[in-house]
Amino acid sequence: MLPAALLVFLLITFGHGAKEKPELSEEIKEIIQHVHNECVGKTGVAEEDIANCENGIFKEDVKLKCYMFCLLEEGSLVDDDGNVDYDMMVSLIPDKYTDRVVKMINACKGLDTPDKDKCQRAFDVHKCSYAQDPNFYFLF
Repeated sequence: MLPAALLVFLLITFGHGAKEKPELSEEIKEIIQHVHNECVGKTGVAEEDIANCENGIFKEDVKLKCYMFCLLEEGSLVDDDGNVDYDMMVSLIPDKYTDRVVKMINACKGLDTPDKDKCQRAFDVHKCSYAQDPNFYFLF
């Protein structure tokens, strides 16, 4: 089930053209809801702040920043030191999205630097991803 969760995370976070929600099975919807609920519970982020990111409004809030990191962590995309495995992320992208996602990740992963805490790093990459391709960015 974990690979499905990773795939869903990547699909929802990094793309499905024109901000139209993809049709998802009930199982996938449950996985998304579980990850979302886990991360909201852990961070206390406001739902409004999550929703606003889709419109390019990235509130400078530690709860939102750590929510973004939590999504990566719950998706098993980070190592024990909090470093994101971008190669794994790319390998899980459906073929039809690969070029677009690779372009976005390559443009933004340089913001993920060890001089910042893990939540700030996740936030910076998400914010950059939106700036690179706003119609392709979605946060659940």
